[in-house]
This record gives sequence, structure tokens and C-alpha cells, in this order.
Amino acid sequence: MFSFMKFNVLQQDLLPGIQAVARSVGVRSTLPVLGNILLSAEGQKLKISATNLEIGIVKYLNVEVESSGEITVPAKTLVELVSGLGPNKVTLQSEGEMLTVESGKFKATVNGIAAAEFPAIPLSEDKGVSFPKEAFLTSSQILFASAVDEGRPVLTGILTEASDGRLDFVATDGFRLAHRQFDLPKGKMQFKSLIPRRTFEELLRLLSEEEVEEVSIATSQNQNQAVFSIGNTVVSSRLIEGQFPAWGKIIPEKIVARALINKEELLQAIKLAAVFAKNEANVVVLTTKKGLLKIESHAKELGSQENEIEGEIEGEELTIAFNTKFILDAVSNAPSTQIMMEFSGALSAVLIKPVGVAGLQYIVMPVRLS
Repeated sequence: MFSFMKFNVLQQDLLPGIQAVARSVGVRSTLPVLGNILLSAEGQKLKISATNLEIGIVKYLNVEVESSGEITVPAKTLVELVSGLGPNKVTLQSEGEMLTVESGKFKATVNGIAAAEFPAIPLSEDKGVSFPKEAFLTSSQILFASAVDEGRPVLTGILTEASDGRLDFVATDGFRLAHRQFDLPKGKMQFKSLIPRRTFEELLRLLSEEEVEEVSIATSQNQNQAVFSIGNTVVSSRLIEGQFPAWGKIIPEKIVARALINKEELLQAIKLAAVFAKNEANVVVLTTKKGLLKIESHAKELGSQENEIEGEIEGEELTIAFNTKFILDAVSNAPSTQIMMEFSGALSAVLIKPVGVAGLQYIVMPVRLS
């Protein structure tokens, strides 16, 4: 059966919608329809959808619909076409598997694929739980700690849990951990899922584009998808299956030394240490002394360096080694001018806290010195 569709929309309204959705098309897919955007016009709304089967995005726009219908067209072609039109009224009309785009004296026809071949994007009937947009944006401070290697899929996800009036985001790759906690209004809010890091990165991009107050999350009917609602946009993401580590047990409890230092001074010192750490398993050695933090690194072929930073350092004198990159990532992501490092022994994890930022902590496991 042929599908006829016709609607009118302003180019400046259509372009941001198709650009946002186009980021989720399946680029290297064997299914050609996954490289397409689905356009569905009904009522006075246009529904724009794309998916790569891991993440799907649906955006709703108000348009002037003359005839309801749907078609899928190549995402790249549509974005390039609409980008080049300039701010004018655009008429899109489909007949069968062909889309006509008209604006002023311009007219183009694009070969599409029938909408029936487009995979369904799982959505949720459930309202789910809602968080302030600000709470969700803070997840950007912890994403770096999740694993990139697909060898342990559970570590590539971000644990997202709401319960007892708090929201926790946790990321770990087994060598370091980042935890962001946010207080929520007390209530019966319960949600726990392991969400791919790529989904978070896409959601953070969408949040910077949408003027909204809150984000809501629900799970799909079969419980294997998380469905996010952000204003006029819905994002559906597959969930990662498996058991996330018992992260609460990793947080050091017994603190034997503390160092309160200027973030920029520490960052500069670690970057300098990294020059000599590259060849020797990327190791930097920290020594706590009263009022001083000593930072050393060496490489057999290159040479060595040592540096001292002044700060409020108290407790036991310790010498402890870390992977330079892990310390660097934690310190550079901390949104503060001062850093508190809490040590629980020469072979125990260090707790790194941005001073003045409640609910954010980084944990880095030490390296054994041979």
C-alpha cells in the first residue's frame, strides 16, 4: 500500500530536529534502513526517529500536516539538503518510497525505504522517575571512569540508582571509581539500571540543546530498555545485563593521612611527572610529609623528576604509587579549586574529593612498586 504524506515546516525548526536524531543512525549497519530517518506526520505533529538498535531517538515537532503518512529517507542526505535551504518554509511530500522536498524555487526528490521496514523503538507507558536537569548534568563528572574495553560489558555502563531520597551515578573500570550522589525529594522513587556510557554522552548533548527543567527515566515493558523523556525528545537505550561490582565496599573507611592542595598546582605537577612516567608502566610516586606532597617519576632511558607541592598535609608519612593517567583524570574532572586526598595506607586506594562539592568522589587503586 502506498503511503501519501505532506506537511509544511520552517527550515529553522526542522533542521535542529533532524540533526539531533541523525547522530543515532546505524552508520556501519548491514541493514540499509538503519541509515535512514523515519518521518511520520499525524495530527499536527511530525515524529522524527532514528536508531542503531542500541540507542533510539524520537523527536516531536509541531508542523502543518496536510496529509498523514510516513517514510524513511537517508539521514545524511536529508540533513545536507535541509542545511542548504536557508530559513524558509519547506514542504515535504512522500508518495510510495519517494520523498519530495520543496522550498521556494528549489525542488528535490530523494529515494527512501518504506516505513514498515523501520525497527520499532521501544517506548514506555510508565511515567518513571523524574530528576532535575542539573542532577543529570553532573553525571558528566564521572563518565571517564567507565571501561572502554568491551571485555567486561558491565564495566562499560553507568550504574544509575534512585532510592531513599538520593540519586547515585557510579562508573568504574576495575582500577578506579567515580561516584556522584545527588539528593532528591524524599518519596517512593525507585530505579536501578546499568546504562551504556554512550547513552549518557548522547543525553548530555541533548540536554544542552533542550530547554527543560527535568529528565524522567522509565523502563520499557520488557525491562531491557531505559526510556528517557527530555522535553519533546524521547531516548530509548538498551540496558547492560549483569552484576555491577559492590562499589560501596571499595570506598576507604580508615583514613591515615590527608592532603589538602591547590588543584591547578597538583595538575601541573602530575602533568610534569607524566613526561617521565610514560615508559615505566605510567607510574607516579607520591610521598606525604608534614606540609608537603612529594611527586616523583622516572624512566630508565629518559631520566627522572621530583617535585614538591605545599599544602595542608597531615597524618602518617606514606609512599604510594599510582597510574599517572588515573590520577590525572580524577583531578582534572574535579570541578573545584582545591582537592582533598585521603589515604588509607601505602597499598590502599586513595579517595579524591573536590573541596566544596558535595556528593562527588573519585577512588584510585594504587600500583605495587617492584
